[in-house]
Amino acid sequence: MMRLADAVGEALRNLRTGAAGGGILALILVVASTMLLLADIASIGALQERALSVRNHAGDVRVLIAKDAVDPRACAALESLDGVTDAGAIWTLGSVQLIALPRVNVPVFEVSSGVARMLHLPSSRPGGVYLSDDLAARWSAREESILATTTGPVMVRGTFRFPDDGRDPRFTNAVIVIGDNSARSSECWFSVWPATSSVDPLAYGAVAAVGQTDAAPQVAPLNPTVGQLFAFAQDYRDRLTAFAAPTVIILFALVGFGGSYRRRLELASNLHAGARHRDLVRIAAIEAFLWASAAAAATFVVARLATRVFLYEDVPGLLPSLAVTQAVAVCAAMCGATIPALLARESRLFTLFKSRT
Repeated sequence: MMRLADAVGEALRNLRTGAAGGGILALILVVASTMLLLADIASIGALQERALSVRNHAGDVRVLIAKDAVDPRACAALESLDGVTDAGAIWTLGSVQLIALPRVNVPVFEVSSGVARMLHLPSSRPGGVYLSDDLAARWSAREESILATTTGPVMVRGTFRFPDDGRDPRFTNAVIVIGDNSARSSECWFSVWPATSSVDPLAYGAVAAVGQTDAAPQVAPLNPTVGQLFAFAQDYRDRLTAFAAPTVIILFALVGFGGSYRRRLELASNLHAGARHRDLVRIAAIEAFLWASAAAAATFVVARLATRVFLYEDVPGLLPSLAVTQAVAVCAAMCGATIPALLARESRLFTLFKSRT
């Protein structure tokens, strides 16, 4: 029986001389499997882009409306629910007038720190006021500007983006202050990600009492134009390129089989020369391991670089999954390469020799 060291040496000689065709086989695998994985990564990136668009348009924010009946503490406690990233109440404080525009009443809203985060305010700490970018531009105000109001000077702590994209437009022309009011409010905002309406029934727990109106509490999206039903997880599972990973494994197996099958005359000749099937299988497996490992490593490196280009944020488990796929693919290539070695027969030597081209 051939020793392992001898089998390794024979495999290396076959690869070095080109008899095994390892370079061509590895190149085929790198090109084909990279194209498959790049298509899948690009598909995932497109889903992330869609999800990012939903968040940029406040599609993840839901609003519980109950006139003077929202308990701000219970509202903030919604953050403890699975999927709820931020929650907070909003209070209407009246209006303010600039000395330069005494006839213009600008509404003032107090928001909790949770709402401040949902509005992407520069800070979530109390103090100063915040203006939307549009209002700040009209008033020629910027961070640390002082507004001369009829009730005294007010410092602008910062500005925030609040586009006119279908969301509730009140904050576009309003003064925002951050506070921790304990009074009942009429609104409770909560951000749910991944975006879903499944948390809505639990949000009604923030309603403490019947308000001044007989209208029943309701939950609505902050931006109804974005939609209310999202199935990003389902879309991820059902993406057309989800077959990429198993296809890569099958591809490695087929290339391994094909690379060994084309050498069946050589295999039969080796049997005629006294080699045993176990030796041929061992050499074929070692050869496949070497060129398939090189192809898998190159494919993984390219795929990892592609994730930095196509993905907007890391996908937990994606790189480990790619690594596992490549490892299984190498094993598949070894299995594929050993099948012709197992099936090789010395009795077919003459037939194979006559049919050679």
